[in-house]
Amino acid sequence: MTNEFYARAAERGAPSELEAQLRATIAKLKKTIENKNTELAQLRRDVPALVRVVNHLTLENQQLRDTLTNPRATVVPFPHRRPGPAH
Repeated sequence: MTNEFYARAAERGAPSELEAQLRATIAKLKKTIENKNTELAQLRRDVPALVRVVNHLTLENQQLRDTLTNPRATVVPFPHRRPGPAH
């Protein structure tokens, strides 16, 4: 069967229009796959840095929450003065 296909293709001489379209589609899809693989590789390289940033922000957020729930005395109130004679 394969031999019959190649024999018919040889009789026609030039590739058919459909075959040319299919080859162009295949070439386009191969280029798309190559681009997607490049993009995927870049995303995989970016993941560790993004994980570090998320961890850092999570820690910072927790520290801020702890500060809000356990406020330290950073403001010291003035002692209460009794009203006295005006000078």
